[in-house]
Amino acid sequence: MAKLVKLLIILAIAVGIGVGVAKLNEQKRQFLAMSEEEQRAFLADKLGSRVPEEKLSDIQNAVISAVNRRAS
Repeated sequence: MAKLVKLLIILAIAVGIGVGVAKLNEQKRQFLAMSEEEQRAFLADKLGSRVPEEKLSDIQNAVISAVNRRAS
């Protein structure tokens, strides 16, 4: 019985990791499908309240160039 419980826990963890990886890939695909203006708006929406305005542009430039470089 203990082996079954252990197997089920390991299986649940593996499924959770698989779902997480699939979700990240889907988000990356959606981000890459956006135009640069849409990417900037998305990042501003997500980070705008947490990051000072002068740093937001630097972060947007870094994220967009890194993602586009990795996608190529």
